[in-house]
Amino acid sequence: MTVKKYSLKKSGNLHLSPHFTVKEFACHDGSDTVLIDDRLVTLLEKIRDRFGKPIHINSAYRTAKYNAKIGGVSNSYHVKGMAADIVAQGVPAKRVAQYAETLDCGGIGWYEHKKFAHIDTRKNRVCWKDSGSNVCKTFSDCPYAEPSENRKFGDKGAAWIQWHLKKCGAKITIDGKFGAVTKAAVIAFQKSHGLTPDGVVGEKTRLMLKREVV
Repeated sequence: MTVKKYSLKKSGNLHLSPHFTVKEFACHDGSDTVLIDDRLVTLLEKIRDRFGKPIHINSAYRTAKYNAKIGGVSNSYHVKGMAADIVAQGVPAKRVAQYAETLDCGGIGWYEHKKFAHIDTRKNRVCWKDSGSNVCKTFSDCPYAEPSENRKFGDKGAAWIQWHLKKCGAKITIDGKFGAVTKAAVIAFQKSHGLTPDGVVGEKTRLMLKREVV
């Protein structure tokens, strides 16, 4: 993590990446100092690339005074230059939050009624809906629990895998059994996504399945 300090007056039009400039991260109170975490910019570029739509930053860096004025929590990552509230043009905020779960984000918030998503670069993963006190495990629509260990032919507990494969177009029955049909579908998916086609669903395959379903 590298948080850098910029001057809005001197560097407002400076491109931090192909699609984002310093002024987009500036505090709304007009302060000249702008703090921006490099990793935050990288995450925003990945989200923009995924949906192919412009990203509008509602709020990024905030001075402590401005943050208090608008009712932000005192330890807000916005004050540290490590957070952004964003809207992807034409993309539901929930989908943005779902995709953020597949990236190296720390905090992820889905604000359903305000129609924006929050991402930040804190160390540990935390997800919430509408309020930081409303913590949730995931924003996924999948009704089955994601396996925490590798799954392979002959294993049980494959419903999460089958659900995602089916969403990706595989003709498969969700019965929770990792049989021959499921293995063939996994191998086909791995081949088409540049993964080792071993039929074993490990962390990389699970991550790619989640990305493709968003």
